Amino acid sequence: MARVAGNTAPGALNGRRAVSLALVAIMGALTAVLIDPVIGLPIAAAGLAGLVYGRQVAVSIVAVILGGLAAGGLLYGIIVPLLGSAVGASEPYVYTALLVISLLIVGPLTAVLMRYRSALETMTVVTALLTALSVVELSVYAAEAGQSVNAYVEAAVRALFAQAELGDEVMQPLVALWPGALVTVNGLTAVLVVVAVGAMGARLGVALKRMPPLAAFDLDVRMVVLPIVAIALLAAGRLPVDLAPSLEIVGSNLLMVARLVFFLQGVAVFAGLYERAKFSRPVRIAGFVLLGVTEAFAPAVSLTGLADMWLNLRRLPREASSSAQSGTTPEKD
Repeated sequence: MARVAGNTAPGALNGRRAVSLALVAIMGALTAVLIDPVIGLPIAAAGLAGLVYGRQVAVSIVAVILGGLAAGGLLYGIIVPLLGSAVGASEPYVYTALLVISLLIVGPLTAVLMRYRSALETMTVVTALLTALSVVELSVYAAEAGQSVNAYVEAAVRALFAQAELGDEVMQPLVALWPGALVTVNGLTAVLVVVAVGAMGARLGVALKRMPPLAAFDLDVRMVVLPIVAIALLAAGRLPVDLAPSLEIVGSNLLMVARLVFFLQGVAVFAGLYERAKFSRPVRIAGFVLLGVTEAFAPAVSLTGLADMWLNLRRLPREASSSAQSGTTPEKD
């Protein structure tokens, strides 16, 4: 029988293994600077979770601090000076501090949450915390520049698309979508973090709340409220009232978040199709990449996910799938 999550743990890791995982965590922090946090934070999360599950919590905290300091030093000691970019007096310290907190969230906190909460609940908590940190970071930088957050974001977007010479009719909607963009990016990061921590837990034989196979992943049917409310707000934004522009902005941001949520559901639908067709692993990977490319141009995958909520395209037993998502994985003996 599967043992109850949280009741057991593997033996403590030996020194060499602990150092290896600490180096993985630090490398993940550096990757967050060199490439992107969406890639770097999950790498760091895997290393930190391994330390936590291997009873090396103190080492994980040291790795968090060293990773944050190394990444901050790399960015503001080497990369920024080479680019000749202007930096506020407090920006390096704020960035480093928030990166350390981010590493604590995706590492030790996520590792603990996944022993007592479902994967979906953990994703939600991690997304909310990472998004809150992103808002704090923007607010600090905007205050240092003497601007509002919207003005700061607009300046950053204009600098990013300076070569494209976009007009205000394109620029303003882009700027208005920054809250939804933050939630979407951090949500994607949270998904990858949970997958990485879950894989590390399984490798070390830790009993975690069971992550369902991708083909069996199924959202709570109440999630359909998201696009419904978003569309209602967009419709209200057409009304001749003073509040209409604000309602339209909220609706647009909510729709962006809903698109990510149902994109995951859509990917699960296609995973089920690939499984039925008995596609090989390389073909499945290529198919998932194609889904991501397709979604970037048109919301075909997310609409498939939304349709699955109504039509149950995979013919899943909804109640059974919900209970499956809250189960536990057996620990390796």
